[in-house]
Amino acid sequence: MSDEKASISDTKSDSVDELKLAEPLERPLNEHEVKASLRRIDLRLVPIMLACWTLQFIDKVVLNYANIMGLQKDTGLHGDQFSWLATSFFIVFSIVQIPGVYFLSRIPVNIYLGCHMLLCGIAVACTAACNNYASLVVVRVLLAIGESGLGPSLSLVTMKWYTRDEASKRYGVWYCGLGLGQIIGGIMSFGFQHVQRGSFGSWRGMFLVTGFLNILVALWIFLVFTDNPTSAKFLSPAERAFFSRRLLSENKYVVNTRRFRFSQVISTLTSDVAILLAFLISAACSLQSGAVSTFSSTIILGFGYNSKEAALLNMPSGAVSIISSLAATWFVENNVPRSVAMLVLVAPAITGAALMSFAKAKAALLLGIWLINTITPILIVAMSWSQANCAGHTKRVVYNAVIMIAFGVGNICGPQTFRAKDAPRYWPAKISMVAATDGACWAPNMQSRTISKMTRRRT
Repeated sequence: MSDEKASISDTKSDSVDELKLAEPLERPLNEHEVKASLRRIDLRLVPIMLACWTLQFIDKVVLNYANIMGLQKDTGLHGDQFSWLATSFFIVFSIVQIPGVYFLSRIPVNIYLGCHMLLCGIAVACTAACNNYASLVVVRVLLAIGESGLGPSLSLVTMKWYTRDEASKRYGVWYCGLGLGQIIGGIMSFGFQHVQRGSFGSWRGMFLVTGFLNILVALWIFLVFTDNPTSAKFLSPAERAFFSRRLLSENKYVVNTRRFRFSQVISTLTSDVAILLAFLISAACSLQSGAVSTFSSTIILGFGYNSKEAALLNMPSGAVSIISSLAATWFVENNVPRSVAMLVLVAPAITGAALMSFAKAKAALLLGIWLINTITPILIVAMSWSQANCAGHTKRVVYNAVIMIAFGVGNICGPQTFRAKDAPRYWPAKISMVAATDGACWAPNMQSRTISKMTRRRT
């Protein structure tokens, strides 16, 4: 409630042109017209968001597949340098979120997202030319800067176009790109492993193709994507006015505002206990998902499979991610308590972490590495929860940044549990994942109790 009041006061200080969005419409759209307009909006936006989230995962996981295709040997990596490639990425990813809060609030989302996607494409394509550790670190840093803007942009644009009830389903659809990226990445790795080394094939060709796909999607964003309903040329004036007014009424959000209030940043970070718990949940879940996304192929190799088999056996993890993403979406849509939803998603991941750590049979080990992916959609619940519990432009971008920083922190810690001296079984890393998953299981209950206490105090 306090967030809502703050956001309403924010809108009062916006420009007169923005406040005109709240004035009565001459002719409100009927139900049939609203559904038809929403379909057109979905066809314009959702495929791009799905493509962005799919590629952002492929951009990261392609390093995982390159590791079993000779990257370490070709670039002279040794010791824990491969782990530090993943860690350096997420250190930069987390740091860049801080200035990103300001820039995302001031720059139209379509421009911000398109530029970041273009940078991702350039960085991934340039990886094909790397021959040593230093050059790999440089392109990973550039990729981190590019990817830092994707999650916050997609989350913000979802709330700029859809009401809270409508947004949950769209979150779920574009977040399925995570699993789709795992599947496509496995197919790409398997295919490029059949191309003769030294030519366009092997891991270098895989990075070139992935980079080119990123650049194509960036051009698609610049040509088609639209920041908010007020600037959507594919909508009629009546439709633009209707959707803008509806979002102001239901989401307490002026869709075309460019105001950034440092007072709201301080207020959110210092007085909102719930955002701290959301940070802890996201970080704990990201620790193991980050480790698995970087090292899953290497872990499967340790089970006794060859590199081609490892690429294919990684693909069921994508299917598990898609199913759990859709389940998370269903939980949010049906008002299942978020603490319960998180527990349901975390439970199979705990089982998977335990199987991966302590089982001996190959089938059980593989089942474990697949089940652990049920934890990845926790970010859907965290992002939708954060957006549902705040209003106003500044607070939304701050919430998004905090969740993304937590994602980065977890991914910084995850790869560092995989030390070269522990290969090929990586027991300390596996035990760390079990512990982190268990922590993620308890955190939602703490979050729920804290919010309940805060609510009782206010009443």
